[in-house]
This record gives sequence, structure tokens and C-alpha cells, in this order.
Amino acid sequence: MGSAPAQAQAPLTFGIQPFASPPALFKRYAPLRDWLGTEFGQPVRLESARDLPTLLARSREGRYDLILVAPHVVPLLTGNGPYRLLARSEEELAMVLLVRPGGVIDTLAGLAGRSLAVPYKESHAATLARSLTDSRDWPDLPGPPRYLHYHHNNAAVVAFQRGIADALVMIIEGNVLPARPDAGEHHERHLSLGDGSLVRILAQSERFPGLTLLVHKRLDGHTPRLHHHLTTLQESPSGTALLRHIRHRGFIEAHAAEYEPFQGALEDLETKFDLQPPIPAEKSTP
Repeated sequence: MGSAPAQAQAPLTFGIQPFASPPALFKRYAPLRDWLGTEFGQPVRLESARDLPTLLARSREGRYDLILVAPHVVPLLTGNGPYRLLARSEEELAMVLLVRPGGVIDTLAGLAGRSLAVPYKESHAATLARSLTDSRDWPDLPGPPRYLHYHHNNAAVVAFQRGIADALVMIIEGNVLPARPDAGEHHERHLSLGDGSLVRILAQSERFPGLTLLVHKRLDGHTPRLHHHLTTLQESPSGTALLRHIRHRGFIEAHAAEYEPFQGALEDLETKFDLQPPIPAEKSTP
């Protein structure tokens, strides 16, 4: 009598931070999902969440076997959570604050009373924008700029393009940024949005690490091989095609020190999920 067929393995779950709409995320990262399925020899399914707190709550419960997040989220999952660094995208990113060229807003002070289209409040784009605007003294009237938060980057861009907001905050690849002018220079710098429209760069952040892949500690046995294969994808034609589809130049090793500057970046979420580091107990006196 033949043996019973082996029970089908449950799919692994690959979580993605909601920095774009779910259809856009799933279309973009489907080839990486399929590649991971081949690497693990079992199905992998993609999942996102309606917002970052939901994704974080699920990850803290161990729902995701792998998870792709922005760098400011990494300390929330690796500091005292079940995830470990696997690799990060080779790109370096930057926040840009954009306005329409030829308009009346030509300095940060010109944002007083204006509206900014920004991704959700826990996004790195929003946290970096607040670091620019919250540090300024705004006149009582018209007051500080108003933040219009959207579920993801794409929605914020559309709101700006439709004239709903006066300025746009978004994350882009740092290597496409025009060089910053030298001190004393005042020439305008421009970028083109996806629809071809031209926008002016009013301000930008320093560059920071790209999207980071984390792996649950229950997959520790697979991590060395997976890390090696991820970081050598660009060495094969099929790997190069995959990277082109998911719009990453490649994956490189992620170092814990790169994420130290992001400690405390999401203080409200750290408090909500009780992720604050414990206060050291005072030494008893002899």
C-alpha cells in the first residue's frame, strides 16, 4: 500500500509596510514573493495592512515570517521583538518637500497657513517633515502649515496634483536628487513627478537607508543562505529582471548601527506597544 501524500505546507507570510496602495504593492513585489517561495520550497503569500499600527501589532504577534519596512520602523521590530535584520535595498532614500514652480511659496516661511499633502502620520516622510516645520516659529495668523495625511505616498501625490494641497511631502531615491546649491546660491531645483509634471524642491532631508527586509527568528536556519542569495541577485539575468520589476538596484547587508538614529522616531507607537527600553534599576548601596 502506498504512503499517504505529504501534508501541504502552510504558506509563509511576507508582510509589507503600506507605503503604497495594496494593489500597487502586490503587483510590484509579486516576483519577489515567487522567488522567496522557490527559495523556501513552499508557498509565500503577500500581505499588507490598512496602516502601520495594524502592521506593527500583527508583526509583534509573529504573524509575518518576513517583513519589508522603512528604516524608522526597524528598531520597533528588532530591539526587543522577534525579527532580525536580513538585508536592505541598496538605494538610499530622502524626504523632499515639493511645491509648484513659479508659485508664491519660495521658502519654508511661505508655508505658513498652507496645506501639505503627506503620507500617514507614522510614515518617515511625515516625521521628517515635522522636524522641519515644528522647529520654526509661525505667526499666529495665518499659523503653521496644515498637514493633510493620506494612507500612502501615491494618494498624497494625487492630492497635490489635483490642487487639494499647496505642497507635497514624499520619499524618493536620494541618488536622483539634484545637487544642493552651495551657500549663497539660490537657483531653483526641480523634479518631475510620475505624470511628467514639474515640481520645485523647497527642502530635503539627509539620505537614509532604503527599505529593509526582516526575518522572523523561527527561520534562523534559512537566514545565511537567504541572505547570500538576496545579496547576489544582480549577478544573474533572472535576478536582474526581478530587481528591475520590484524597482530596487539590489540588496545589501544591513547593519544594526544604521538604524540607531531612528530609535525613538515613533515614540507614540513605542508607548502604545510598550516598546520603551526598560529603565535600569538603581544599584543598591552596600
